[in-house]
Amino acid sequence: MKPFCTAVLLAILLCDYSTGAFVLHVKNRRSLTNHQRPSFALFKARRPVIAGNWKLNPKTIAEASQLLKLLHANFVNHRTPAQLDVEVVVFPPFPFLLEALLVLQGSGIKVGAQNVALQTSGAYTGEVSASMVRSIGVDYVMLGHSERRAIFGESDVDINKKLHLCLAEPGLGVILCVGETEDEYESKLLASVCDVQIRKGLKGVSINDISRIIIAYEPVWAIGTGKVATPEQAQVAHTVIRKTLADVYGYQAADSVRIQYGGSVNPENVDSLMSMPDVDGALVGGASLTADSFTRIVDGSATMSRVYARPKELSAQLEVPCTNVLGESPIWSVRDQALYWVSAPEGEIWTLTRTEPAYRRLASTVVGCIGLMESNQRGSLVVAGEKAILGLFVSPDTTDFASGPRILCDRPELTDVTRPNDGRVDRQGRFVIGMYNTYHRTPLGEANIAGLYRLNKDGYLESLLDESMDYRVSNCICFPASGDKMYFCDTPTRKIYSFDYPVEFGGKLSNRKLIWTMPANMPGGPDGAQVGESRALNEIGW
Repeated sequence: MKPFCTAVLLAILLCDYSTGAFVLHVKNRRSLTNHQRPSFALFKARRPVIAGNWKLNPKTIAEASQLLKLLHANFVNHRTPAQLDVEVVVFPPFPFLLEALLVLQGSGIKVGAQNVALQTSGAYTGEVSASMVRSIGVDYVMLGHSERRAIFGESDVDINKKLHLCLAEPGLGVILCVGETEDEYESKLLASVCDVQIRKGLKGVSINDISRIIIAYEPVWAIGTGKVATPEQAQVAHTVIRKTLADVYGYQAADSVRIQYGGSVNPENVDSLMSMPDVDGALVGGASLTADSFTRIVDGSATMSRVYARPKELSAQLEVPCTNVLGESPIWSVRDQALYWVSAPEGEIWTLTRTEPAYRRLASTVVGCIGLMESNQRGSLVVAGEKAILGLFVSPDTTDFASGPRILCDRPELTDVTRPNDGRVDRQGRFVIGMYNTYHRTPLGEANIAGLYRLNKDGYLESLLDESMDYRVSNCICFPASGDKMYFCDTPTRKIYSFDYPVEFGGKLSNRKLIWTMPANMPGGPDGAQVGESRALNEIGW
């Protein structure tokens, strides 16, 4: 996160609650029509499909398992119905297929094989057949990738034979890759190259099997080079491919076939590519090896993400020279006429007033968040520290920075894996604290979980999450004026939720609704939020 003084405020109109600015005190302690084609008896509207081609990566099963667990965590319980409508497939190397099938159970992510043999069985050392991969549960096979054509000399005849072997396995689908080299593109041979590859690759395939085939257009000059076809170039190529399909199978069948674009796809360009009417998804290479990047690409392909307007970005009006490493948890006190915030890893609590320069106090611990404590003493704060919940006060006259805080209670989850992160005081004056998982980018099973807790007036901490809610970094906690709702997000998934908030002691958050996903081409993640005077949810991004 950038220093607090240079943070960008993102104002997003998400709800309609009547509220104003408030100060809280702790007491006593793509256009939708792009895929809406006419439906026919045999063919349906095209469903977006995102596939991740891992190629010869990663190096070990441990690394593969880590990536798979992160993907599972990102996809389970963090998707809207529109995002669920996107078909997602990953293509690990052969040795990792069983691990992928095991780890990704329940995530909705399908698993594919990068290639199969020309044979079904026999003395062919090192080969893997279509029946073998299907028998373990693989859903797709990728055929005709440019690297298979160029490096291993696979011909259109070879690819066609493999395709028929795959279609002989019930339920096994195929992604057929086609595309021209840079010389062919410069020579204006795109149409003829793709036409030949499609006709030869699909030779003998009946119209009844065409629904099992996805075409991936991958301009060879854009694969792994950082070069990307413009959305308009991709649309032209996909139109050419669909025309060839129409010549072979007729318009209705051609209109049903999904055509992906492949070639240096990333979160920044997927939205514009998916805005084209004939681009139905993406075949992702390098970006599929990072869970967060791949998840953002999937989000960018979802129909709903393309109808969201980009939020309004507001630049900071005041810069404070504080050189924070990780500045967060800003709160304004009407009582003190002061702004308080923390620099978390440095254990610093900062104050800025209208009349004094910014000053700090050291809390002698990593500080996650702060709240205002009801008191007659200026600068009275409750602090969620790494080891305990503290009470202290700050003022420009403080000289002993290393002592003075009093322990109110132990902090939640007394482990080295998590620590307090974001927090807000609810409308009843209770401090709600979200936890941060130090290893949220490294799957550790249940150790990835980060809880959400409420500090009640008697100093008792209660958990607000039930066991079905899985989060890693709790952030963006805030409450509208009604007090019966709470906004919250898990930062790594870049999604903001609303919950019914339990006002009574012992209740749990319920009725979770996903209200916003950050667009794939917007960097960073939501790292704080507040309900403001405009009845909108104001989000601070990093």
